[in-house]
Amino acid sequence: GGGGLGLSPGGNHQMLAYDKNGITARMELLKHPSNKTLTQINASFTSTNDTPVTNFTFQAAVPKHAKLQINPPSSTTIPPSNSGTVTQVFRISNPMHDQKILSMRIKLDFVLGGAPVSDLVQLDGFPPGV
Repeated sequence: GGGGLGLSPGGNHQMLAYDKNGITARMELLKHPSNKTLTQINASFTSTNDTPVTNFTFQAAVPKHAKLQINPPSSTTIPPSNSGTVTQVFRISNPMHDQKILSMRIKLDFVLGGAPVSDLVQLDGFPPGV
């Protein structure tokens, strides 16, 4: 019964975090098997643009009750036409994982076709338990 409610220990969940400006960001959430407060996020970024996306940075912020550790991205250039993927790993420690649904603000900065772009997005689609 009811296995679809929330993210259980050792479980994972895929979500689309961003789909704009030809850039797609997907997140795979991996719940720590024994420590329920910890979730790892494997983010992957692809681009359908004809030219590379350069100077790419991805930042995230979580509510004060949670902590976020961000590792550097695998590259600051996203290749054109879905020809490659940039990956980045985040770790969230959320002692209130069973009381509050996690929200996150993400900020993407990049240069596309010579023009700098900055985009701020509120992510509310997290499953319970993150």
